[in-house]
Amino acid sequence: MALALDKEESIPTTYNISTTVIDKADDYVKADYNVLENKIMSSTNASALPIEEAAEIGAQYLWDMFQIDLEGKTIYMSYFVDPSVAKAYWSGDIIETGSDISDGPPTYSFVIEAISGKRNSVSKQYGRKETTVPFNYQKVTEEYKNNCDEYLQLAKQFTEKHFGTKAIAAEFKDIAASIDGKSIPAGKSPSDARAYEIFVVVLVTDEEGQQTEVTISTDSKNLQTINTIDPDRNNDDNYLG
Repeated sequence: MALALDKEESIPTTYNISTTVIDKADDYVKADYNVLENKIMSSTNASALPIEEAAEIGAQYLWDMFQIDLEGKTIYMSYFVDPSVAKAYWSGDIIETGSDISDGPPTYSFVIEAISGKRNSVSKQYGRKETTVPFNYQKVTEEYKNNCDEYLQLAKQFTEKHFGTKAIAAEFKDIAASIDGKSIPAGKSPSDARAYEIFVVVLVTDEEGQQTEVTISTDSKNLQTINTIDPDRNNDDNYLG
């Protein structure tokens, strides 16, 4: 989750800073995890949170959303700036014990604002199951679009954990699917595709007007990804956050 590194970017000297930080959950216990810094994408910003503090905020974020145990795992931290919204971010990828960052996709990832620590997005790896189901995008979209009340309520609950503010509205946005362990963009699958898992994507608006995109598994009803929508962000293909 970062800006592309194949060209130089003009880095702003001032940043838009948010202030909402979620209190630590009562049932959270800090695990004995390791923190590893991405040397190519390290912070030289004196205003940014120290890497250890940013990693701990991310660890609490992952606990709130997924209840995962980070004991013995590594948080691989990267710092980046999105010039389109003049914001700096810390991203963290979770590496399993005994694994390396190059071994494959991280099991979990998070992004927080680098200066304030405000939550931005969190996700878990798309799994590959033993069985598949037929996936026709148009048919599945029609099915869930007209029968998604349960997912709308779940999305509100996930958003309230994510931001700590009351969700006031939720609407069906799209359908996604995992094919061969990867997420397939909406409408891009062939008509005869088979999916390991199908997801409902919901757009939630909270009491402050902030919108969040929430992706939920139709198998487990568990959260897959949650992403804060910044209305000032350009539709830049180089941005992967």
